[in-house]
Amino acid sequence: MPAAAAAVRGFTADLYRTIASSHTGGNVVCAPYSVGLALAMARAGAGSTTADEMDAVLHAPHPRPGALDRGLNTVDQMLADRFQDGDGTRQPKLTTANAVWTRLDLGLRPGFRDTLAGYYGAAPHPVDFRGAPEAARQEINTWVSDRTNATIPELLGPSSVRPDTSLVLTNTAYLKAAWYYPFRPSATVEEPFTRDDGTVVQVPMMRGPFDRMGHLQGDGWRAVDVPLAGDGLAMAIVMPTRDNLAAVEANLDAAWLSAMFTGFQFTDIQLRLPRWTFRLPAELGAALSGLGMPTAFTSYADFTGMSTTDPALCIDDVVHETFIAVDEKGVEAAAASAVIIRPPSIPQGPQFFVNRPFLYVIHDRVTGVPLFLGRVHDPLVTRPA
Repeated sequence: MPAAAAAVRGFTADLYRTIASSHTGGNVVCAPYSVGLALAMARAGAGSTTADEMDAVLHAPHPRPGALDRGLNTVDQMLADRFQDGDGTRQPKLTTANAVWTRLDLGLRPGFRDTLAGYYGAAPHPVDFRGAPEAARQEINTWVSDRTNATIPELLGPSSVRPDTSLVLTNTAYLKAAWYYPFRPSATVEEPFTRDDGTVVQVPMMRGPFDRMGHLQGDGWRAVDVPLAGDGLAMAIVMPTRDNLAAVEANLDAAWLSAMFTGFQFTDIQLRLPRWTFRLPAELGAALSGLGMPTAFTSYADFTGMSTTDPALCIDDVVHETFIAVDEKGVEAAAASAVIIRPPSIPQGPQFFVNRPFLYVIHDRVTGVPLFLGRVHDPLVTRPA
């Protein structure tokens, strides 16, 4: 399990930096954990160079067949055992779900089908991509919406599913959690928040003195680890000390995340934190190709381990959408990812006043797995311009 958690941290850092660099000056939220699970399902049917590149991008802990599947299954089961039955107040509710949507006449190789079912709980859902692609798209979107408390109602946009779509691999992750120390709504007041460009906006700033909260000072940054109610989840808030969030993000890697998660020292904190809500839809094909798995998106892709009827398959796109809402009661966050596959085309103690842009990571203190992360440049912006 430690190797699998390290793999998640590595992929998380790589994908976040890539997404953040394409949204300079704006808010960001993503859930690489969700993307990684969807990609790992596709990796289960990959071979040769395609598999090697995907292993490298996913930071697979061992090249041995099935090692990534077993490791991710262990992490996911540990999270499910603790959180899937939570009520969202006394204990966080964290659920994940996987599915594979197949063309009606697509044959799946038994080994691929068994891996998806055994390690990811993903049973095949036959749909009529060829004859009714819009109905198939709506069925997938309904499945996603049902598993994200309607926070992600339309993961797949118009024309994302076409008559030549062979299969779609989907993952959802949903979190509802109260703060361990709730903020008093009566203490929330409008206060200034300085954006990166120096402009100032008035935002609803939650305030409170809190006992025994994790605090950490790094090179050019400070962080607090705000605990969520129940067993082990927290939101780490990272703010630069020299007005340069980009420099902090540039150093974000697996080792940095691990050191931060394990380095917090507990102390009493006077915390002021803005409320915010944000959603970010993203198409990740170019980002993942740039991270080192370009072959999967080309006619040279090897996904021969997936199908008995369609030997030539490639990834058309990877679609991801994430939502987060933070208020006095706690956090609601959701993510959904889809790997679309088709035949290739013709080729008082310390004060922590969060009044400037900041980075945040919702993570599990027990496994060391980061679940959602992002940055806030403007707490008033709810979606990209």
